[in-house]
This record gives sequence, structure tokens and C-alpha cells, in this order.
Amino acid sequence: MNNKIYLLIVFVFLFSFSAYPQTLLIENFNYPAGDSIGAHGWVAFSGGVNNILVKSPGLVYTNYPLSGIGNCCRLSNNGIDNYKNSSTIITSGSVYVSFMVKIDSVQPTGDYFLALLPSNSTTNYFARVFAKDTLGAVYFGVSKSSISSTNLPAWGTTGFSLGTTYLVIVKYTFNSGSTTDDEVRLYVFTSPNLPSTEPATPYAGPVTTTQTDPQDFGRVALRQGSATIAPSLDLDGIRTTLTWGDILVNLKNQPAYVSGFELMQNYPNPFNNETIIKFTLPSLNYYGNVSLKVYDLLGKEVLTLLNEPLEAGSYEYKFNASELSSGTYFYKLSAGDFSEIKKMVLIK
Repeated sequence: MNNKIYLLIVFVFLFSFSAYPQTLLIENFNYPAGDSIGAHGWVAFSGGVNNILVKSPGLVYTNYPLSGIGNCCRLSNNGIDNYKNSSTIITSGSVYVSFMVKIDSVQPTGDYFLALLPSNSTTNYFARVFAKDTLGAVYFGVSKSSISSTNLPAWGTTGFSLGTTYLVIVKYTFNSGSTTDDEVRLYVFTSPNLPSTEPATPYAGPVTTTQTDPQDFGRVALRQGSATIAPSLDLDGIRTTLTWGDILVNLKNQPAYVSGFELMQNYPNPFNNETIIKFTLPSLNYYGNVSLKVYDLLGKEVLTLLNEPLEAGSYEYKFNASELSSGTYFYKLSAGDFSEIKKMVLIK
């Protein structure tokens, strides 16, 4: 092997570093229809009857990576609330929660149906996502925390239709200026729209109130509310991330028996803007954090394509390199004690 290439590969290995998983929670409700979500990692914590159930089929939204996977869940307008823990507790930066929702009934007053919870709380809801009826149209809203005459939700100005699947993204940002200056934003999109970068103007917000900011977030909550104000809806494809770009991660898993870890050569290679990277994770009950990163010729990390917990299987990642300049790059797969690097060439 050429000594320069060998030294470069060694340098890239040494240059890599650990980080928080970029995806904190993924929920496709890929469980049997009719099951309680409480049987699949969700914790019931409010109310005594009418649990949230898995419903078939799942929701579909063009260009959203979690579209059409598994089933969905059904939120009635009264009943038990549930939360699910994230893989990491977040105390700074921003948290994004994206999901598909199809509303079939909504009330004029409106109520919230999804929120974030601190890691040790089942009562302090933050980043609350609302839905209400105005003249027959569905409007979405967001609040930082509890509602009062001085802390009302911020509502969008565009109405949506009943019975249609929309993509909703709520963003909570921790600010360090004071203990009351955190911000919440809400984005709502109609299929097939899903911007590659975060829009400058949200659908609703930013919301900043004098309410005391939380210390952290560690849970996503689904809330059924009360019949007089709450919506009835199907919800699917929940993804909690630290960046907008991680909402867009396009990763396909083809469950199959594979004997070990393997990183394949990307194809086509050389490529113009888009290429496919395939890898396998062994089928012996593997589950763990997997990262896929891109480095330049100097060993500098230029992109993190993937950094999240994955189960065993054969994976395919569609890499769009439109933001990079022509040149030679290296991509590295890391999973547990395994790591491997391969070279790819971008020609524009």
C-alpha cells in the first residue's frame, strides 16, 4: 500500500471522535394493529381507560424517510397519555421532533396532542403542539409550556384539511441568556414538501414566554386530552433529532441474515452529486450506535451522514453530496468495535 494513503487512513482513524447520537428516538409503530403502545416501550402515566392503540395502515408522506413504515397510532379525544424515553437526555442546543399526522376531527377551542417532557417529569409539558378548528379548517399551534391568559399558543395563519396527512416539525431551542428565554417554533408541510434546510420563517412562533425553562428533555409524550377540546387523529413516524438535517436521513433497512459487519464500496464511484453507500450489521442480536462520516483528504470531518442506534440488517444510504466540492473523500463506518474506511471520488 502507498505509504501516504496508509498514513492518511491512520490519521482519519485517530481524528474521529465520539458524539451524541443525532437521532434520539425513532418510532414507526411497526407493531401488530390493535396492540397498546404501552406494550412496546411507551409508558402510560395519566388516566385509567382508553389507551393509545396501534392502527393499520401507517401514514404516507412523500420524501419523509419514515413514510410508509409499519403502522400508526390512534389518539382519541380522551384517554390515557403515554411517553417514551429518548436515547439521550439533552440540556443544550436545539431539539427537533418530526412526525406525520392525519386529523379527522378537531374542536374550535383546540388542545395539544404531542409535547416534550423533562427526563424526570410526567407533568411539565413543553413544546406543546396544538390543533383547532376555525371555520372548518385545521390550524396548528405551539406553546412553550402551560397555557394562561398571558401565555397563549401561537397559531399559524394557514388552514389545513381534515383527513389529509401532513408533516409537522416542532423545534425547542435552549438559550443561555436567562432561565426564561428558551424558544419554540412550529413547521407544517404538505406532501411532498420537505425543505433540505430549516426555513427562516416558521409556520408558528418563535414563542418565548416568562415561564421557567426546563433543565433538560428526555421524553416525548402523546396526549389524548378531553373530548370537549381535543382532536382525534392518526400519528406516525416520530423522529427526535438534534439538527434539521437529521430529519432527512434517508436510510433503508432490509432485514436479512448477515454474518458480520461490512462496509461496501459506494456506487457509482466516481459519482456526480448522488451515490449509494451500503453496509451490514451482524444478525446475532446486534443493536447499537452506528456512525457514518465523511472526511476530506486532510482527514478533516466534513459531514456526519448517520449517527444513531440501529438493529441488525443490510442498510442502504443515499448520499447527496451537492454541498461538497469535486474531489477525493473518505467515508468511515463505526459500529461498536468495528470500523472501516473506503474512498470515493466526487466529480461535478
